[in-house]
Amino acid sequence: MPSDIINSGVRGHVTVWQVDEKTGLKVPVTEQANQIQVSWGHIAAKQIGFRSQPDRDSFVISGMYFEYENQADPTRYVSTAEFPRTLGLEYYSSLALSGTRDYLRVPMRLEPALSISPTSVGANILSVSSLSNQLTFFAQTSGTSGVNGKPFSHTVNSKVFAASLVAIPRFEDRTRDVLFARILFDLGNQTSKEASAQIGITWDIAFE
Repeated sequence: MPSDIINSGVRGHVTVWQVDEKTGLKVPVTEQANQIQVSWGHIAAKQIGFRSQPDRDSFVISGMYFEYENQADPTRYVSTAEFPRTLGLEYYSSLALSGTRDYLRVPMRLEPALSISPTSVGANILSVSSLSNQLTFFAQTSGTSGVNGKPFSHTVNSKVFAASLVAIPRFEDRTRDVLFARILFDLGNQTSKEASAQIGITWDIAFE
């Protein structure tokens, strides 16, 4: 099998920011590669398929989940476990049973930017004048409570420890969401909610 086929695929990279609520100033906090979930193929198939396919136009990556834990000790790291590529909405449903964990389900702040991934340029896979192969999404935390009603605030030491990139066909019906990618932050990359600031994520997805 040709090496270019073996190495082809989709990959992602996340940058986390502290965003000043008054000025919008973004200060970088950390960055890390993410994991692409198996269900990304369902999202891609919906978009690549025939235009007449039901709900094709609404089945786009349009939101993020910010997973957080409320802590008595803000200096403590959130204890996490590895997760499979098959992880889906059942995991998020289970957070309703947690006494300290919840997630924010937020829409994108901007339309995704289209570009050429740096690795494609470096490998001469695509030229600067060629077709683009990377999307950059941005969303940030908002609100004072998660999907299951647990508070999200600096006063309860909310700490974001994971996030997901999600297709949301209907924002009023989260049972139809499909995960594209998920990231479990390394212990040193977990980010606390600060007063007068939100946590933002820039999520690059490259198709190579």
